[in-house]
This record gives sequence, structure tokens and C-alpha cells, in this order.
Amino acid sequence: MSIAIYEPRRLHPVEGRPVRLPAAPSSTLVQLQPPELSPALRGLLETFVPRGARCLAVGQGNRAMRSWLLGHDCRPVEVSASQATALRFEDELFDAALVIGVLDQLVAPDLAAIELCRVLRPGGVLLVTAINPCYWRYRLDRASGATRGSSGAATPHYLRRLLLQGGFSLVGVEGQDGAFLRDLPLAGRLCRRRGSGPYRLAERLFPSLLGSQVGAFAIRV
Repeated sequence: MSIAIYEPRRLHPVEGRPVRLPAAPSSTLVQLQPPELSPALRGLLETFVPRGARCLAVGQGNRAMRSWLLGHDCRPVEVSASQATALRFEDELFDAALVIGVLDQLVAPDLAAIELCRVLRPGGVLLVTAINPCYWRYRLDRASGATRGSSGAATPHYLRRLLLQGGFSLVGVEGQDGAFLRDLPLAGRLCRRRGSGPYRLAERLFPSLLGSQVGAFAIRV
């Protein structure tokens, strides 16, 4: 969808000369681009959410994720974070449940995990992402007196334990979206790229230290 924007100009006619109206500039167009997902979240969705899945999304307003779901013929149902501990859905109704960046908004995460497990069919998957407070840059900030990355944080160990106690049988946790040059003080102003290939590999081995976020999948067996 394109919206053409024309800025009117005042015309000051000169005596004896005809007034010519300026042509509308064809290059003055504003493209409405769809919101983008982070590469790590896109990878989780592409791996675990099948096309046409019925999905329960906890938290409202994530336009990028909703756009991806609709683009893959999924049927998303959104509920607020406050409703996650008492879902008004029958058992085994959804193929996937998504708690993306809203873990800190859950009133009781342990009860929410149990409820989400209940409404997933056998083989259904729960995806969760949160800020990782153990990330090396956040540790550096705390050591220097800064307070960065504290809201909505969850360590990989906490997230794994939460999902296992919620009734899920198969749980995987990974570090996401970390980088070295990008997140170095001062150097980050010059480098905005995500981590390199070797960094991505190391991030899988040491998610607590190298992932700026933690992502998890939990499958109901």
C-alpha cells in the first residue's frame, strides 16, 4: 500500500508571465512496511509453528508476530497477560501458545504455564522469550552502576524449570540476539549488526552469558 504525499507550494505570479502548476512528484511516496521480527524469533516461529496452526498469543499489540501468523494462514487468538492464569478455553484446543516478551506481565507465571499446557493439544508447543539478565553486557552495566535489562528478565535456568514444572515434557532453552561489537560501549554506535556465525555457535553453548535474550520451546507430550 502506498500513500502519495504532495506538499502544496505558494505561487507568486509575475506580471505578464503565465502561472504553471508544478507536476506532482512521483518519487514522494511513503511505503507502509510491515513490522519486522527479530531473526531469532522468526527462527522459532518457522521451526515450531506449522502453517495453518491455531495459536494462542498471550499479550496484545505485537503487530510483527501477528503479521507473521496471518501470513502463514495461522488462526491467532489473543488474550491479555492478566487472563493467562485462568484461560476460558477447553482442553487441548490450540496447536501453539506464544508468550513473547511479556513474561514479566504474568501475575503468576507458574500457574500460567500450567494453564497453557492444559489448552495445548498433545504435540503442541509453547514459545517463550524474555530478556536474559545474565547477558555479559548487562553484567557489565550492573558492575558500572547502570541498570539495564532488568524489566521482564528471566534466566535460562529459571525458564527451563518453570516450563518443566508447568507440565511440559520436552523443553529447550537457547540464547538469542547477543553480539559482541554491537553491544560494546562506544563501539556499538558504529556496528549495528547481529552476532557473527562463530558468536551464534558460542551463544548456543553458553546461552546465559552470550544471549541478550532467552528463548524457549516447550512441547506437551
